[in-house]
Amino acid sequence: MSQSELQRKYSCSTLERPQSTLRRLPSLPGSARPQSHQPQARPLPPIPRPLVCKRCKSYVTCISSLLPLSKIPARSRAFRGFNGKASLFTEIHHVNLSHPTVHLMNTGAHTMEEISCSTCHTYLGWHIVRAHSSSERWKEGHYLLELENLTAKMDGVVLRKPRPVGSSSDSDDSS
Repeated sequence: MSQSELQRKYSCSTLERPQSTLRRLPSLPGSARPQSHQPQARPLPPIPRPLVCKRCKSYVTCISSLLPLSKIPARSRAFRGFNGKASLFTEIHHVNLSHPTVHLMNTGAHTMEEISCSTCHTYLGWHIVRAHSSSERWKEGHYLLELENLTAKMDGVVLRKPRPVGSSSDSDDSS
């Protein structure tokens, strides 16, 4: 056979392709195949994004430790601290608590402990030991952290500036 005959015989354009449909793997026993082939939307699990002390970057808590909205009455969802917005958390770490003292707040008297960072001693918020008003008892045992004193940290993500188009990965030595 000549070279040109071999090329014609084995070229892509002359090979006959079977006119079959896509093959799919068989479904698992006992599972029904979905009627539509569209991907089903599933909620993603919450990402435990850490919140750290703004001053020293020491770990304090994470977003998943926020008190769920179902536990907070509808009339009490805008928390304020001395420095601005605040949120209630269920657990905290690497902090110091002061001795409990009674404070008269807008919502009534509360026995609270001041929370400070164990590394740099920055004020972070309050631990509500006891609410003296019966309508505020749901706050007891939770931590009111001022968001102004915390910052969110992205774990494991390193953000880099994009390289300009056409730049090489070698060093920029011009010598």
